[in-house]
Amino acid sequence: MSDMMENKINEQELQEVTGGVGAARVSVKPITPIWVRVTASSLNCRYTPNGEIAKIYEKGHKLKVDGITTDGEWYRLLIYDPKGGTCYAYIAKRYTEKC
Repeated sequence: MSDMMENKINEQELQEVTGGVGAARVSVKPITPIWVRVTASSLNCRYTPNGEIAKIYEKGHKLKVDGITTDGEWYRLLIYDPKGGTCYAYIAKRYTEKC
């Protein structure tokens, strides 16, 4: 049986799967959690900045964010993943306002 079939992964692969800097190269600065409100008519919540869409939030939806990318353009938040479980995801800061 191969290592992949036995679910054995190395540390680098683990970082890629769990939202570490890994292959996505997402560098995030933790912040004191704050609430933000969606200001656009709809806002794509993505697995990585500019990546695959995980969810879509409508205008006025409130979200709790706990990190910001080092370029200051994306907030990080913990979501219930439509694929199962929870994961970190990202929303574009420019389409939100602090509550």
